[in-house]
Amino acid sequence: MRTNHLPDAQALLAFDALVRCGSFTAAADELHCTKSRISQLVKALEQDLGTVLVLRNTRRVALTETGQRLAVHARELRSLLERARLDVNEAEGEVSGPLVISSITSFAQYLLAPILAELAVLHPCLKLKLQVENRLQDPISEGLDFCIRTRNVHDDALVAKPLGFVREWAFAAPDYLAKAPPLKTPEDLSHHRILLDTSRPKLRDAPEWLLEKDGVQKQVRIQPVLSSHQYAPLLSGAIAGSGIALLPHYVAIEHLKSGRLTPVLPGWSHDCWPVFLVYPYRHPLPRKYEAFIQHVVPRMRSLLESGLDPDQGGAPPAWSE
Repeated sequence: MRTNHLPDAQALLAFDALVRCGSFTAAADELHCTKSRISQLVKALEQDLGTVLVLRNTRRVALTETGQRLAVHARELRSLLERARLDVNEAEGEVSGPLVISSITSFAQYLLAPILAELAVLHPCLKLKLQVENRLQDPISEGLDFCIRTRNVHDDALVAKPLGFVREWAFAAPDYLAKAPPLKTPEDLSHHRILLDTSRPKLRDAPEWLLEKDGVQKQVRIQPVLSSHQYAPLLSGAIAGSGIALLPHYVAIEHLKSGRLTPVLPGWSHDCWPVFLVYPYRHPLPRKYEAFIQHVVPRMRSLLESGLDPDQGGAPPAWSE
C-alpha cells in the first residue's frame, strides 16, 4: 500500500549504502551496524513506498527499475547531508579533512615535515599526506591540494604564492679544513676535495662552481670526489670530513649550530632561485586551505629568509604578491 508521507532518511541512507557497496554485509560494515538492520530498513522503505526496490538472491543484489530511480535520490540525500556537515563544521571553526602536499626531497625533509607536524597538532582533524617527488607534478590531474615548486611555476592557471629564495653556500667540517690546503679565495677550491650536487645537468657535464659576492662572479673548475643528486649524501660527506659541499642554509643550519660544519668563503654563494606554494584556484577557499596557508607560508618564508642574510652575500631578489 502506497503512502504519502516522506521516506525515512535513515532508510534511504541504508539503501544508498546497499547500492554503492553491492551487498547487505558490505553496507552494514560501512554504516557500522548489523546486516539484519540494513535489511530491516530497506524492507521498511519498500513498504512505505509500496514497491519492490531490490531483487535478492544468495549471490548478489539487483535493483528494480524503481530502485534504480530511487538510488539517484538516495545518493543526492547523502551528498546533501555531507555538505551540511561540512558547512556546520566550518561555522563552528573546525578545520578538518584530507590535504595532500607535494614537495621535493630537501624541502620535505628539512623544512616541511616539522611545519606539518605542528599543523597536525594544531588541527587534529586534518589528515595530512606529504608526497615526496622530485618531478614536476600537476596538482589538478594528480589530485594534489598544494605543491612546492622551485624556479618556475609553469602554469598560469594555478595560484602561486612566493615563499622566498634558496641560496647555496659552501660548508665543510672543521677537521677537514684544519688538514686541507689554505682556502681564502674561490680559486683555492681547485686544490680541495669537492662534494658535487649533480641534480642539474649543467653541473654534471662541466664540474664548475660559479660563485658570486657583491656582484663579482668567479667561475672555478673543481675536482669532485663524491657526486649525488640529493643534498643528504653531500651533507653526510661534509660532516664526515670528506670535502666541501654547496648546501642551502636550511640543510646545514643544525650542524652549524653544533659545530660539525663551518662556512667556507663567507659571502660567496653559488646560486639563488625562487620558491612558490602552488595550488588550484578555488573561491571561496575551504577553511582547511586557509588554515594550511596561514600556518605554512609565514614559517617557510622565515626559514628561507634565514639563509639569505645580507651579511653573507647580499639581500634576496625582490618579489611581490
